[in-house]
Amino acid sequence: MSSYQFELAFRQYIAAFDGTNDLSPAEFKSLFDNVHHKDLNYLPRDEKVIGGDGMMHLKAVTPVTREEIYQLHSKHYASGQKVTLIHFRKIGLDCVDIKVRLVNGKEETTVRVANTLSNSQVVLSREIDESFPLKVLEAKCTNVVYKWKEVGTYQTIM
Repeated sequence: MSSYQFELAFRQYIAAFDGTNDLSPAEFKSLFDNVHHKDLNYLPRDEKVIGGDGMMHLKAVTPVTREEIYQLHSKHYASGQKVTLIHFRKIGLDCVDIKVRLVNGKEETTVRVANTLSNSQVVLSREIDESFPLKVLEAKCTNVVYKWKEVGTYQTIM
């Protein structure tokens, strides 16, 4: 049920990115809060680096906090960025794969993110590099590990 509630909140959130900037800062913050958990961690794509041996290596990038994401999204909203949903797929237990198109002026890019949900909000986002097909599977496995940790924090009667 939480992925359905999240999908509704997410679709309302990206609908705000229509290039018109007609929401007040308080309304935008409310939409942001409905989608993003207070403990959100965003894991950007690993950087591709050419090593001294001429081989391509992946360099891990530090996670981005919820406040940094809010500042970035606020800046994009204020600049009139348009966001279009390409796909929204449930890929696991409280895990959704989302791909969006971002258009700001003449610049256009796509972003694909695997999101782990908790209480109908994103608690862990992992940006997926589509040039490596197994990255979706890796994100799905990370989701399962997170959910097992989450389930383990609550006492059960057995």
